[in-house]
Amino acid sequence: MKKRIASFTALFIFALGCSPHSWVSSQDKKPKNQATPTNADTSSQGQAMKGLRDKLLTSSAEEVGLSGEDAKAKVWGVMMEVAFDAGNATLISLRDGTASLYTSTGGGILGGYSARNEVKRFVTEAEKHLASMKLTKSFPYPDVGRIKFYVLTQDGVYTAEAGEGELVDGRHVLSPLFLAANDVLTALRTASERAKPGD
Repeated sequence: MKKRIASFTALFIFALGCSPHSWVSSQDKKPKNQATPTNADTSSQGQAMKGLRDKLLTSSAEEVGLSGEDAKAKVWGVMMEVAFDAGNATLISLRDGTASLYTSTGGGILGGYSARNEVKRFVTEAEKHLASMKLTKSFPYPDVGRIKFYVLTQDGVYTAEAGEGELVDGRHVLSPLFLAANDVLTALRTASERAKPGD
């Protein structure tokens, strides 16, 4: 399990260090090279990422582009958020198999369908944990050392959180959900490394 801790921490440090030009495209193809952002650009990107996060939490499935059975499902999306001293990271997974990782530093991974199978398992796992969550209309980031989940449903947004150590060690009821999210992160990182500019 300690290997899982190292892997999880490394994935989020990796995400926080990403810049927009290193994102994976929604088709999982290598993106074109872009200039490295300035500090002002990074701040602007961070605000944009927060805006996307907040909009997702207050939108319906149809409003974010889901259709058919994906839009009608009881659970149509799930977010996992982690806070570090360097900033916040938000993993977003939707029922159609799309995933992204946004950070408050302006970097991240626009993974598209590159982790489709892992994303679907994460969303399915989230539905199993609704009974241990509560409905909410406020969406604060977690404190450092805590991990927060937001589950997007037809009835509104459910939330729950726990300490990172409890989740990683398997001592919390939400540990299976955390491990499913970790699998999504691993798949996104693998896809991002394949698509690095210059490779």
